[in-house]
Amino acid sequence: MGAGAGGLTAAVAAAAADGRRLRVILVEKEDHVGGTTFSPVLEEQAVNVDLRYERLDAFLTQGPEMMRYLRDQGFRWMAKPSQFPDYHPHVDGAVEHGRTLDPAVFDAASLAITRNTSRSQTACLWSLASALPKGMVRPMSMGRSLIAQLLKMCMEHDNVEIWTGLELSELLLSDRDGGVIGARVHRRGGEEHVDIHASLGVILTTGGFSQNQKMRDAYLGRTTAKGATSVMSTRAEWSLASNGDAGIALQAGLKIGAGSAQLGQVWGIPTMVDPRTGKVTEAMFAISKPFSIVVDGWGRRVFSESQPYGEAVRSIYPIGSLKTVWQIDQAIERGLLLHSDTIDGLAEQIGVPKHSLQATVSEWNTMCHQGIDKHFHRGEDRYQQFIGDPTVVPNPCMGPVKESPFYAIRIFPGDAGTRGGLRTDQHARVLRADGSVISGLFAGGNASVALLGTQGVGTTLAPAMTEGFVAVRYMRQLAEGGGALLTD
Repeated sequence: MGAGAGGLTAAVAAAAADGRRLRVILVEKEDHVGGTTFSPVLEEQAVNVDLRYERLDAFLTQGPEMMRYLRDQGFRWMAKPSQFPDYHPHVDGAVEHGRTLDPAVFDAASLAITRNTSRSQTACLWSLASALPKGMVRPMSMGRSLIAQLLKMCMEHDNVEIWTGLELSELLLSDRDGGVIGARVHRRGGEEHVDIHASLGVILTTGGFSQNQKMRDAYLGRTTAKGATSVMSTRAEWSLASNGDAGIALQAGLKIGAGSAQLGQVWGIPTMVDPRTGKVTEAMFAISKPFSIVVDGWGRRVFSESQPYGEAVRSIYPIGSLKTVWQIDQAIERGLLLHSDTIDGLAEQIGVPKHSLQATVSEWNTMCHQGIDKHFHRGEDRYQQFIGDPTVVPNPCMGPVKESPFYAIRIFPGDAGTRGGLRTDQHARVLRADGSVISGLFAGGNASVALLGTQGVGTTLAPAMTEGFVAVRYMRQLAEGGGALLTD
């Protein structure tokens, strides 16, 4: 369930592995595959520390196996690791670059051919062509390359069916032990259901609940900021997550007694509405560059604008009575909302005290000449310097805001997904609240409890892909041990 990076990886692993042949059905709520990867609180159950270490061990041992497996199937990575530095360069063991691998640039021409020639499939099953996102054009890189390559690998196996536009209604349970034996799905907006009987298991990789406002209100309003509460609202329209990020897996799992944790956390990233398109977009690069600052509703800076974006969001939430957050900028490249020839005029437009904003800008300009942010230490570590402008000295993250006209755009404490989800073990099996295993049910990615830290939104991809891979391996072990196989 769910055709993002995790679901597609699981499908490839199931379709192409050695041994007896499995039939694979990959169901996606949206009309295309890819999820957020392609795009650009109630009381919580504490995470069992021992269980987390077991999951980490599985990730560290099976992750490389997953990458080798995909490589052998034709997946291609960039020859040179990313130059992006670690988010916390002061931590022992941090490196300045090389921590991440990116997919190689992919030519989608082969997918385009399929798009034009796959129209003959039955109306019951949406064609693989319809699974291609509208934005899929050649060449592709980063997340789009990841999804395109995985999709191509799925398309090379005739035992993989991709059903798009179908939503999980409920999980089908065994009368014998309450385990999962399948899933009931329905067409979005329709009433007719289809039951899919899964002899080996169902893998939930449908993402979190960023686009479900009711669930955001229930889980995120109280504990979004680690160690602090917030009275701020949290809005789905601030999120970069795909529309399919509606909490389907979490709701289905909770309904049958699955345990959950970390439901009050998000993969935070500052966002804004691009005036040119009217759509929400990331703001992390905009606010981190020199010649701009971010101020709160009183016209004061509240954090280092160049710090890791997850920390930036957590810096915004504890402000509680915050009216709004604005980026004050004299650059005009990024699409602008408000502007004025004077700081006082801009303060009036955005509704902050004139004297306060004037004082903030004046102090900022003075600090820029020194290259030292005495309040929030902007630009003092390798990560912040990397994300700044190397042509600006003495501090690549600090540039004065002194030449009119001046511009302001509203910044939101957005996210790229939620971090909480169903509890799983080292085999990606979903656990009940009491720690027992729900047989036949697996989960990965944002549908499960986040495995790694709280910073990079791309941190979800490797665990999601590994968990899909691990789940399929476990299923195959069941099959080799005499378990039933999926048949036509």
